[in-house]
Amino acid sequence: MIERLLATPRERFSAFLAGLSPREANLLYGAAATTLVLFVWLGVYDPMASTLEGLDRQIETARRDASLIAALVDRHRTLRQEVAELEGGGSAEGASLFAQLESTAVPIIGRERIVSMNPSSRPVGDRFEEDIVDMRLEGVPLRDVIELLYTVEYRDPPMRLTRAVFKREYKDPSLIDATLVVSRLSPR
Repeated sequence: MIERLLATPRERFSAFLAGLSPREANLLYGAAATTLVLFVWLGVYDPMASTLEGLDRQIETARRDASLIAALVDRHRTLRQEVAELEGGGSAEGASLFAQLESTAVPIIGRERIVSMNPSSRPVGDRFEEDIVDMRLEGVPLRDVIELLYTVEYRDPPMRLTRAVFKREYKDPSLIDATLVVSRLSPR
């Protein structure tokens, strides 16, 4: 049945080709070959290549995400361990945040440059309390301020710098007036 349906168009096409000169037939065959190559290129190869490139990008993104997740897992373990240490007995030294901050700041900037230190605390959840010390400094060289900030952040046990405000002195721009708010969590 299909043979009968295709017989008439096949005969017409054969008659059409027979009526063409060899030059016209060669041009027709060349155009057909070019069309076939373009069809294979645009319909098969190009979509497959772009799909493979997309998959490669997705694999690279997944690898990057996996490394970020691994870093977050390590950070979570560290924070969980710090919370367990806080729940188990607070700071290793047992001293208040006020005393620790004062013992850290006085050797670096001197007692005469500390204008005020105001301790306070506030509850954080049911099991923790945040100790806060608001410290005002006046006439401190920038190098000493930077050394104090580094010491506060990287001492053991760590203290967290919650807020810092700096202002150059009008009379001597090489000196800094600073307000530092330092805090630390401790169990109730």
